[in-house]
This record gives sequence, C-alpha cells and structure tokens, in this order.
Amino acid sequence: MSQLRYDDLGYKKKGRKRNPRPQFITIVCVILFAYGLWEIVYSYTGNIVLRGGVDTLYPAINALMMVFGFVGLSGVWSMEKWGPISFVIVISLKLLIDAIFGHFNWMYTFGYIPAALFLLTLPKMRKTD
Repeated sequence: MSQLRYDDLGYKKKGRKRNPRPQFITIVCVILFAYGLWEIVYSYTGNIVLRGGVDTLYPAINALMMVFGFVGLSGVWSMEKWGPISFVIVISLKLLIDAIFGHFNWMYTFGYIPAALFLLTLPKMRKTD
C-alpha cells in the first residue's frame, strides 16, 4: 500500500509521476489553439455574413464550439484520457452545426487528423483522479 505524504502546509502530495507529453502533441496543441483563436475572430467579422444564409446565432455558436474545443485541447495538453475523446466529440458537433447553418466546408474534416493522433496516444494518457 502506498503511504500518504504531506507537504509543509499539510496538503497531500501526489505519489505518482505525470506522464511526459510527447513533443508532437505540444506542437499540434499550440497550432490548434492559434487556429481556434483565429476562427473565433473570423466568425465575428463581416466575411461570414457575406456568404449568405447565416442566422445571427452562428458566430456565437461557433465561438462556443471553439471554447469547447479549447477544453478538449486542455485535456490533451495535460495528458488526461478525457481530452482526446472530448476533442473528437467537439469536432463532430462543429461539423454538424456548420452543416445545419449552411457553413459546411470539407476543410473542417481535417480536424479528425489531429484527433486521430490524439487517440493514438490514449494508452499513454492517465485517468483523472
């Protein structure tokens, strides 16, 4: 059995080490985070309105999906098992919402490439305590 250890302030210390994050996950997460910020800014510009057939809720829903994507990326960044799974769910929901609002673009399906890479590293990730 593992014994509980406490620090100077009386808090429990975690006994196990974190799994090291592979370098490619760091690079892909940074690129996707930058793309998500650009996508939020782009959805609030007039370029979306010029495409036609846009309801006024699309920019807000798109920004909300990007925030959910950031949550999934934070799970991948911290090497949690829920991160890649939530990232795949968000990518799928974003494609569905884009199709509903008439903004579907095949380029967004490339989001499944980093999702597949994240799912391949799933065995190296840890469960949330």
